[in-house]
Amino acid sequence: MRESFEQVIRRLSWIRNRMDEYISEKGVSTSGAETILDYVNLISSINNDIEHVRNGYQLFKNNTNIEEIPSLTPIDLFDSMYMMCYGCTSLQHVGQLETGNVTDMMWAFYGCSALDCIDGLITSKIKSTYELFHGCKSLQSIWYPLDFSNVESPITYCFISCSALKNVEFSGSINVDIAMNGSPKLTVASLTSLLAALADFSEDESGEEHLCNIGKTNLAKLTDTQKAVATDKGWTLE
Repeated sequence: MRESFEQVIRRLSWIRNRMDEYISEKGVSTSGAETILDYVNLISSINNDIEHVRNGYQLFKNNTNIEEIPSLTPIDLFDSMYMMCYGCTSLQHVGQLETGNVTDMMWAFYGCSALDCIDGLITSKIKSTYELFHGCKSLQSIWYPLDFSNVESPITYCFISCSALKNVEFSGSINVDIAMNGSPKLTVASLTSLLAALADFSEDESGEEHLCNIGKTNLAKLTDTQKAVATDKGWTLE
């Protein structure tokens, strides 16, 4: 029994030393710690490293293990989500994200092939949607309205290969060409929301074409009256 007891003491001593090293590396003093419980309490008081992240730039890029974005991620402080979840092939669900300060979402969810639902993204400040959802082939619903009012470049690669997408709502004013022909399962409600959000160019005398490409399958779902919502505002509907 004495030998077994000594082994336990050595193991506890080793554990204590490892905890001491970890806590010290985090910049926390262990001078007052005497028991294992003291060390456990010190570890519990250390903030999770992710709480100190201030930018989503490539944060989870090519992480094939995460199924959800960690709840402690301080996304409300981010101004960029550039490639944040690029290639996260196990990501299945994205909750309501406080992205009101984000101006860059390029490639944010590129290649998230298992992602099936996004509860909400605040997109009112983003300037480009380049390949934002490209390859999200399982994505069926985006439940919070997408506001692309400040997007400055054509929205032509945002929804490539989003073949399962059914539900998406738009708000604000879309001032650039947009293509959603890669999403043939869109509901009529989603399509009419898109057409309603298109900017009014009916008095534009520049001669510039404004293109909204929803594809033949989606186009066939709309009545002439519904299509006119876009064409009466100077858009070419395809």
